[in-house]
Amino acid sequence: MGQLKTEMVEKVKGFAPFEQIAMIYRDRAKFYQELNNYMIGGLVVSTPRFFIMLKPVDKSVEPSGQWWAKNPDTWYVRWVAGQRYLKSMFDAVEPLPYVMFRRINPNGETGLKIYEWDKMYGKLK
Repeated sequence: MGQLKTEMVEKVKGFAPFEQIAMIYRDRAKFYQELNNYMIGGLVVSTPRFFIMLKPVDKSVEPSGQWWAKNPDTWYVRWVAGQRYLKSMFDAVEPLPYVMFRRINPNGETGLKIYEWDKMYGKLK
């Protein structure tokens, strides 16, 4: 957790979605290393309106070290930025049964949350 400047969460509003994520890292090189990993073993979508970085994982295993899961059943969303574009982000990926993510706020990151894909996507329509 120490690699993120959580106090920046409110200060990055107004920047491009990609920049919002990069700016909260204490060491930008760590962000670019993580971005590279997701470009190879996950999925990255960046537009002027939203940014999303995610990978397919097995929900029964801690997601951070998972790459190339044999039986992925969950999209682990590492980063998402942009407002009112969540449906577009979901439309950019092939559905899996679940979606997993943490929220970040000025107090830090929350625990992992897991939701059924269909229920979450249904609320976006």
